[in-house]
Amino acid sequence: MTATHESPAFLGPTHASPVQEGGEGDAWVVETLRRHEPATMHTQHPVVWDRAAGSRVYNREGRSWLDWTSGILTANAGHARAEVVDAITEQARQGLLHAYMFPTRVRARTVRALSELTGFPQSVLYTTGAEAVEGALKISSRHAMARRPRSAAARPSVVVSFEGAFHGRTLGAQLSGGLPAQRDWAPELDEVFVRVPYPGRGEGWNTEVIEDALRKAGAGPEDVACVVGEIYQGSTLRQIDPEAARALREWCTRHGALLIFDEIQSGFGRTGALFAYEHIGVRPDLLLVAKGLSGSLPISAVLIGDERFAANVRPGELTSTHSGNPISLAAAEANLALYADGRIVAEAARRGRQLAEGLADWAARLPARRRIIGTMGLIAGVACTSEDGALDPGASQRLAAECIERGLLVCVPSTLGGAMLKIMPPVTTSEDELAESLALFNAAADAAQCS
Repeated sequence: MTATHESPAFLGPTHASPVQEGGEGDAWVVETLRRHEPATMHTQHPVVWDRAAGSRVYNREGRSWLDWTSGILTANAGHARAEVVDAITEQARQGLLHAYMFPTRVRARTVRALSELTGFPQSVLYTTGAEAVEGALKISSRHAMARRPRSAAARPSVVVSFEGAFHGRTLGAQLSGGLPAQRDWAPELDEVFVRVPYPGRGEGWNTEVIEDALRKAGAGPEDVACVVGEIYQGSTLRQIDPEAARALREWCTRHGALLIFDEIQSGFGRTGALFAYEHIGVRPDLLLVAKGLSGSLPISAVLIGDERFAANVRPGELTSTHSGNPISLAAAEANLALYADGRIVAEAARRGRQLAEGLADWAARLPARRRIIGTMGLIAGVACTSEDGALDPGASQRLAAECIERGLLVCVPSTLGGAMLKIMPPVTTSEDELAESLALFNAAADAAQCS
């Protein structure tokens, strides 16, 4: 699950004063962005962020919103966390802003901290989630080529992924994704990227679907370099079935394929565990993290469960210009330290239960018109429905606008036709803040006729 896919058009007018001649107010910002960027960049309600702290976002006039977006799952430990800000500031004062792949102390401390926190002995640092996906595909392919007989090594290394998946916007990430509309710009490589139904809870999934799909692609289990999936799908919030996940783990081990879990959205306390795979007791070979890794700045990583997996990657094949950026690493190091004692994750689990209960009450007030699409810790999806039970994108987008009008910042993804509100507050949101935001949400739903 990487850089996300949130994208219906702007939902309403900007919360700002009129454009001022020669000024730079919020309305000026919105108008200037509209003029100088493609329309595809303007995907959410035009709330112009001026600053953010903890669980709140502020505009220039001082108006605040309780944040149900976490900067799209980035500010898990809260916006502008003091420890992270101090680390960024101190690193900048040292005068080291860039170092490419030359060794630095902050890089050494960060990869060590990652290993100590996660139990994965090695990591490869990148800047974005999509870049981490690409790195993981390369590691998997090199590992697969090395374990095959020489006569077979030239064959493509097959990537198995799941329908409905989202792994990023670069070519490899989109081809391994399962959202057809998001890869219709790219060439299809069905002999390399094989997609199968997602093993959702209670759906009776088994690994035979993989072997059937491989046969149709003219391949077999011995050709598979990796299977990449999400514990919950960022696009639909469907959750993996634990029994199916265990079968998938056994299948990958038996055939020598690497199992990759994309936890770019779900990591660092989001689901009430440090990583979502802990809920199902299935450990991947490669773990992809980003977003909540630094709590602020661009950094991602491929976590490697066994050093043999990357042993056959050639020198220089995994490097990236900004992957060891000292400022981003300083933020990550400070952010990782926040999770060391487990208190943030434990509190996130409690807040997740509070959110689930609050949304259940919301839906129960009018079950024919309100639907909970999925919840897992402090991630949830809800939608408004029409009288016949169909998803109602218009009503859901009115609900989003009403939330923002009342001081609750929400996100509307493009998936499910723009009908789902994705709820993802910082995992450090307090009990009182979550109660307040749920009250705002209920009031907005009533006003938006999500009723």
